[in-house]
Amino acid sequence: MRRLGLVALTALALACGRSTEEAHQAAAAGEREVPGIETGVAATAAVRDVIRAFGTVLAEGEPAEVRDARTALAEAEARRTLAAQQVRRLEPLAGGVAPLKELDAARAEEASAAAAAERARKVLAAFGGDAGGVLGRNQHWVVARVMQIDVARVGPRTEARFVADAFPGERFAGSVDVAPTYVDAATQTAPVRIRVEDANGHLRPGMTGSVALEVGSARESVVVPTGAVVYDNAQPLVFVAEDGHYAPHQVELGTARDGQIEISSGIAAGARIVVTGAASLLSASRLPASEE
Repeated sequence: MRRLGLVALTALALACGRSTEEAHQAAAAGEREVPGIETGVAATAAVRDVIRAFGTVLAEGEPAEVRDARTALAEAEARRTLAAQQVRRLEPLAGGVAPLKELDAARAEEASAAAAAERARKVLAAFGGDAGGVLGRNQHWVVARVMQIDVARVGPRTEARFVADAFPGERFAGSVDVAPTYVDAATQTAPVRIRVEDANGHLRPGMTGSVALEVGSARESVVVPTGAVVYDNAQPLVFVAEDGHYAPHQVELGTARDGQIEISSGIAAGARIVVTGAASLLSASRLPASEE
């Protein structure tokens, strides 16, 4: 009897194992029944905030802004010197031979010239000081125009990537040389100089493109391929495989990088998601239900 009981328990365990395996196979088969649909698993990765900006490759010599700043600095220093001399000449005479308004005008001109000189120095500092820095072999300067609301988040050695319009499939790694020191009043942006590596010698002066600056501390977040996200009007969705069908989940998006996008909320790590064919599922979900 004991032997018969062991045989029965063994048979039951095998049957349960087969049932579980068959259930997994049935679920996978159910997912594969929809043509053009591929699934994957929502993973986790270290993610940082990204600041995006417009960038331009500089010529090897000084950029026009540096030349203009040098000229402005020289003119402002000359104005301030003349105004200071005028102030010293008028101070003993003010209220007597010379009217006070002449002294006030000379002081105002000295203050205006000093402010102009300071602005020019900040422009020069934004491009790395007087000499503009020295480039290594296969390196270029790229100047990014950062919005003023992001200026405080950018510092020296901030990691950067430049994608030239002429080479959309290639990313040029780099880092910020000097933290932004002033904001252009006309554009409300701050120029940020980035030293980028160009191992293949593709970049040319004057080329334009997009710059991504990675700022802040890294955080562990759920990420999915960008193709997994579709939009129902303005609401981003990700389709999740659940009980043999695909259910749309509303999600909140974070940082996008290298074909992956951060999911701030809406799905958990390990969820099986649709990575190819989500747009088709969304279109199908909008069709009216068939009448039986």
